[in-house]
Amino acid sequence: MELAQQKCTTYKAGSPPLTRKETIELLGQIPGWSLQNGHIARTFTLPDAATCIAFISEIAALATEEGHFPDLCMKESRFVEVSFYTYPAGGLTKNDFVMAAKLNGMGNNQ
Repeated sequence: MELAQQKCTTYKAGSPPLTRKETIELLGQIPGWSLQNGHIARTFTLPDAATCIAFISEIAALATEEGHFPDLCMKESRFVEVSFYTYPAGGLTKNDFVMAAKLNGMGNNQ
């Protein structure tokens, strides 16, 4: 099953993060994302601040539905930086990749 069709699972305390090998394998399934300081990250370019804010709202709604939240930053009224990292795990988990794939599938990403 493709990552974008999967649901985030509840993180079990003490579960280990993904291995480097698993991380690299999953990274290949989410075009546009890169590994940055142990997080997966992508910058979306949008036409204006209003579109950025609407996109951030869509991300927030999806994150609430899935129970897995990103770090977000809007810059220069045109860019939305999104990164995922599972802080309780101390690294990346499959949930981070599921969410990245779902964001790739959202209509207004660029």
